[in-house]
Amino acid sequence: METKLMRVRKSYSGMGLAYLIFFLAANVCQFGVMTLLEPWRESMGDSLYTMACLLSMYPVAFPLSFLVVRTIPARGPSWQFPVGGGRFAAIFLICLGAMFTGNLIGQLLMFVVSLLTGQPMVNDVQELIMGMEPWSILVAAVIIAPIVEELLFRKFLLDRVACYGQLTAVLMSGGLFALAHGNFYQFFYAFALGVIFAYVYLRTGRIRYTIALHMLVNFCGSIVPILILRHMQTDMLTGAVLVMGWYFVLGAGVIGGIVFLIVGRKQIWFYRMAERIPAGQWIGAVCLNLGVILFLIYGIVNFLMA
Repeated sequence: METKLMRVRKSYSGMGLAYLIFFLAANVCQFGVMTLLEPWRESMGDSLYTMACLLSMYPVAFPLSFLVVRTIPARGPSWQFPVGGGRFAAIFLICLGAMFTGNLIGQLLMFVVSLLTGQPMVNDVQELIMGMEPWSILVAAVIIAPIVEELLFRKFLLDRVACYGQLTAVLMSGGLFALAHGNFYQFFYAFALGVIFAYVYLRTGRIRYTIALHMLVNFCGSIVPILILRHMQTDMLTGAVLVMGWYFVLGAGVIGGIVFLIVGRKQIWFYRMAERIPAGQWIGAVCLNLGVILFLIYGIVNFLMA
C-alpha cells in the first residue's frame, strides 16, 4: 500500500526528473542547432543566430518533460482569489525590489570570488544579452521564456506538490528555478522571484498573473538597460539622465516593495494541507529522492562550469 511519504517522494522525484530531461534535451538541441547554423552565422547575424539557438530547446525539451509531468497526478491550487490592478502593481514593485536586491547580492558575491581567485568577473548571460538586438530579446526572453518557465516551475510543479505543504512547495519552486539558471549572478534574484511567483499562483490559481509579472520583470531587466546603454553611446548626457532615472525607479521599487511587504505581511499565509508532510520528514521526502538529487547534481555541475 502506498503511503503518504511515498506519494510525496514520487511526486517530487517525478518533477525533478522532468526538469532534468528538459535541460538535458535543451542542451542537446542547442548544441545541435549551433553546429548546424555555424556556417551561416555571419549571414544570419548574431541576434538571429543566438535567438535560434536559444529557442531551439523548446519544441523538443518541453514536450519530453511534459510526458513525465503528466504521469504525476495534478490536484490544482487551493486558492482562487483574483488580483486587481492596484494589488498587481504592488506585487510588481515587490518583484522589482527582489530583482534589484538579488542581483546586487549576486554581483557582490562574484566580486568577492573574483578577488579571492584573481579571475575577472564574467557574466556570460549579460554579455549574451548585450550582443543581441532588442527585438530578439523581446521574443526569446520577454515573451517565450516566461511562458515556458511559469508552466514548468509554477503550474506543473505546484499543481502536483502543493497539496503536501504549500510553504515547502513555494520554497522548492523558487529553489529549483534559481538552480536552473546555473550561475550565482542570477541565483539570488531568481530564487526570490520564483518564491513570489509561486505564492501568487497559489493565491490566485491563475498562471496568467505570474506570466505577466515574469514578462514585465524580464523586460525591465533586459530591454530597458540595453536601450539605455545604447542611447549613451550616441548621447552621453541624455543617457546619463536615463541611467539616473532608471536607478531612481529601481530604488523606488525596492522601497515600495519593502513598504508593501511590511504593510501586507499579515495577509501572507498558507493553508495547512490535509496531506502536509510531517515535521522533520520533509527534507527526506522532498529533497532525498532520485529525481531531485539528479537535478541538483546537474545544477551544481552547471554552477561549477560557470
